[in-house]
Amino acid sequence: MSAVTKISEGIYAAGNSVGVFKKTEKPTVVKDESNENDIVSWGDSNKYPQEFLEALRKNGAANGALKILKATHFGEGLTLYKDDFQEGKKNHTLVDIKDFPEINSFFKQNKINRFFFETITDLELWDFALPEFIVSNDYKKIVRIKRQRSAWARFKPMGKDGLISTAYLKPDWEDDAIEKDTPKLNLVDPYWSVEEIRDYLKKKNIKKFVIPTYMPMIDEVYYPKVGWHSSYHNGWFEVSNSVAELKKYIFNNQIHLKYIIHISEKYFEKYYAGEWDEYSIEKKENIRKKLIETINDHLMGNKAGGRSITAPKFLDDNGNYVKGIEVDVIDNKMKDGAHLPDAAAANSEILFAMGVDPTLIGAGIPGGKLGAGSGSDKREAFTILSGLFKSRRMVSLEIWDFIRDYNGWDTNLKASFPNIVLTTLDKNPTGKETKM
Repeated sequence: MSAVTKISEGIYAAGNSVGVFKKTEKPTVVKDESNENDIVSWGDSNKYPQEFLEALRKNGAANGALKILKATHFGEGLTLYKDDFQEGKKNHTLVDIKDFPEINSFFKQNKINRFFFETITDLELWDFALPEFIVSNDYKKIVRIKRQRSAWARFKPMGKDGLISTAYLKPDWEDDAIEKDTPKLNLVDPYWSVEEIRDYLKKKNIKKFVIPTYMPMIDEVYYPKVGWHSSYHNGWFEVSNSVAELKKYIFNNQIHLKYIIHISEKYFEKYYAGEWDEYSIEKKENIRKKLIETINDHLMGNKAGGRSITAPKFLDDNGNYVKGIEVDVIDNKMKDGAHLPDAAAANSEILFAMGVDPTLIGAGIPGGKLGAGSGSDKREAFTILSGLFKSRRMVSLEIWDFIRDYNGWDTNLKASFPNIVLTTLDKNPTGKETKM
């Protein structure tokens, strides 16, 4: 029976076989004894975000692509502008935030760009974010904003009105119990108007609330099923990560031998004719070792390339020639690059799902020639990716629209996350231009 070795969590190897074990499913709703703090399980184990992140952190392709998605979405940070129309054309005119002291103070106090980058991180990872708003005592102004981590949140089942009014926050859901000190979020329907939200806050005496910000969902109710997570669910993450695990396991456990050196006893009898039989066992052993070291030194290192070795032959008692020294090259069954095509295919599938052109992370185009692509490839790939992000930025910028309208700021003020798009010097002497 072959020894069983654990390669990674849920993956075991025995001989030439690999076994993968899946975890037992759990109910969708995690029940609380009081029936007051029921939560909707996120995944079968209620730890889907944590399980996903464990796999993500091991995957270089997905991590590199995720950085590009976050950076492309965030661009140069939140930028305010106004539209003006001249000769039938709409132009974007940037505004100086210092011309709006109240907004400038709000941005500084709330570290606005840090807040939005954290929120965008949640949107790119989970397709939803939980921005929390704190209002003044008279409910007239939003005075503070804070990002609550989506991965820590679990929703309470929706009420009879079809609304999800509560979420609980815990960094570790090993224990599903909701304690008295478990932070609780008051959720507000994102489709309500500013006045509806203000009236609701006054009625419920709520000063802190969250408006869940979702990318469009299809048939989900509580937690979005992120499109690019398909690579995790269909096994490409596992393939990519397992190749690295397997390579490490092989390198740590294989025997690194290149040659087998055969030395006939006849060699010593002929070389030390008349004396060999008189030597002590210890002296014979030292002679054997010294010869092996000499041959090994002759074959090792860069200088050994193209070298030959002279080995005498002798007649045995039957009149047949016997090689005194023979060197055999050991065939390496685990060739260099074994399984790397599998990893490359897995990484390509991951990048396809994430919508990131391989050239943007320094990889060659799958199926194409080797190399990381030209500057033109990268420039065009980034331009296309940035253009595709317009719809996603519309979702994240709803947060700005809500703050502006709630606080009664100038409704002509709009926001964007502009990207610098690299161009050729013949088109722009600086080699770049800003796209709103």
